[in-house]
Amino acid sequence: MSKISGLELLKTRRSIRSYDEHPIEENILKEIFEATKWCFSAVNRQPWRFIVIRNKELIKKIARECKTGPFASQAPVLVAVVGDKVIQPDWYIHDLSFVTLQLALSAWAFGIGTCWIGIFNREVIHKLLDLSEKDYLMTVMPLGYPKGSIPKPRPRKSFEELVKYID
Repeated sequence: MSKISGLELLKTRRSIRSYDEHPIEENILKEIFEATKWCFSAVNRQPWRFIVIRNKELIKKIARECKTGPFASQAPVLVAVVGDKVIQPDWYIHDLSFVTLQLALSAWAFGIGTCWIGIFNREVIHKLLDLSEKDYLMTVMPLGYPKGSIPKPRPRKSFEELVKYID
């Protein structure tokens, strides 16, 4: 997949649960995070940071703690999305949600797939990553080039079901 942009990016992004072994080049990772950091946040606090994990043994340990994401063990990279609860106590969950989506879209622009892992043993992974009390582990996102075919789009609600105008 070549670099894509705009509406095509939004309409073609899929949750990818199978990754080939091809490593992600460092310059591409840097570009992904450069694009990701421009995400909006409440009061521009940017309460996030990213832990990029390439150590295969640690990836396997973390993947074992992901109830809905054992496929993460295949990925060449895991990214822990971590927020600072102190600098943004009221909005860190929102900001981390936004930046996680931005990470997924930024990766997809380079043909790199990912999937939000929502059910995992937060306490165990928190310890594995040596996070502090002020850190909130939002998710771990596997990143990798898709293996096999890209999933077909799932049905979407109609415009009329989603949008109501009040004039």
